[in-house]
Amino acid sequence: MYNDAKLEALPVSKVKFVGREGLPVWAITYFLEKTCLYHMKLTILQRICDLAANGVPDDCFYAVASSADIFPEEAFANTKFKDVIVYSEKSRDTNKFWHIIGKYKRPIVLLKNKDNKFIPLCDFQSDEAAKIWSFKEQSPPEGIIKGAAGALIDLFFAHERENRLRLEHMQKQIGLATKNLQSIVSASKVILSDDTPAGVRRYAEAQLNAILEAQAKLNREIGIIDNIEFDV
Repeated sequence: MYNDAKLEALPVSKVKFVGREGLPVWAITYFLEKTCLYHMKLTILQRICDLAANGVPDDCFYAVASSADIFPEEAFANTKFKDVIVYSEKSRDTNKFWHIIGKYKRPIVLLKNKDNKFIPLCDFQSDEAAKIWSFKEQSPPEGIIKGAAGALIDLFFAHERENRLRLEHMQKQIGLATKNLQSIVSASKVILSDDTPAGVRRYAEAQLNAILEAQAKLNREIGIIDNIEFDV
C-alpha cells in the first residue's frame, strides 16, 4: 500500500545539442518548445508507470481538466485545482484521463497521497522539469537542456525506435560517462517494464510511441541526430 508523501527524485542531467546551419529562428524555438513539452509528458508517464508498478492504486492519479497556464502564477504544488479527472480502470473517465495527457499541450497530473494531498508528477519549478540551460542563436544553433535524464535519453535518441538500440546508441555517444549517467534508467524502459500493470502500460506505451515518433522527426529536421553530448 502506498503511504509515502513524497516522490522519489529522478536523476537530472544536461544534454548539449548542435543543429544544422541555415535554420530560421521560428524552427529553433519550435524545436525547443516541443522538446520541453514532450519531456514533461514522458516524465509524467514514467512516474505513473513506476508508481503503479510499486502498488499505487490507479484511483490515486488525477489529471487536471485544463492545460497549465502559459504564465502560471505559482508552482503546481501550491495550486488548488478545481476540475480533476480521476484515473480508474473501472471508470468511464479512463479514456479522458489518458486523453488529457496525450492531447493537452501542458498536462498536469497529480498523485493523491494518504494525507489527501495532491502532488504534481511533474512541476515546472522542479529540478526534473526540462529547462533551457543555455542557448546560442547562431548558425548552426546550439543549446543545453537540463531535466530528468530518463526522458532526455529517449527524446534525444528517439530515432532509435527499439529501447535496446536507443540505450546502445546513448552509451556509444556518451563514451566514458559518469557513474550517475551510466546508471540512469530511460523513461521508456520504465514504461515498457513487465512490472508496469498491463492496463497502465497499454495506454502509456501508445503515448510513448507517439511522442518518440514526433520527436524523431524534430531531431531529423533540426539536424541533431549525431550532434549530442550528455552530462555536459
